[in-house]
Amino acid sequence: MRGAFVQVHQLARTRFPGIEVHGTPYPLPAWKRPLLAAAQAIQMTALAVCISGDYVFRQLDIQPPVWYTQNVMANRFGSAMGVWFVGNMLMTNLQNTGAFEVYFDGKLIFSKLAEGRMPVVQELLGPMDAYFMATAGGGRPKA
Repeated sequence: MRGAFVQVHQLARTRFPGIEVHGTPYPLPAWKRPLLAAAQAIQMTALAVCISGDYVFRQLDIQPPVWYTQNVMANRFGSAMGVWFVGNMLMTNLQNTGAFEVYFDGKLIFSKLAEGRMPVVQELLGPMDAYFMATAGGGRPKA
């Protein structure tokens, strides 16, 4: 949603010079936090295995598994990059809340969580236009 925020930010600043626009991340649901922590731990463990698995197997006096010798040891860099990219994609998706809420003058004017869609320009600018028309060019509130 970073791209959507940047668009709304630029639109509001262009239409209403001097207006303050702030973006904050929406809190993760409680059930996603342990999943995110587990995904991070799995990713770091898999990276450690890619980088130094043969040393760990040797120290534990364990024969490396066939999948490790045929795939990971044969292409250590490629395996580590795959773990890094797949892990980051998974964590990014876990952190996505789907939230995009816009407040103006302390009031909610649009919520993607409630509407299930992104706003159209008029839904965002309409309440702002009405406010500034009513105040006849008065001070700009924080958005």
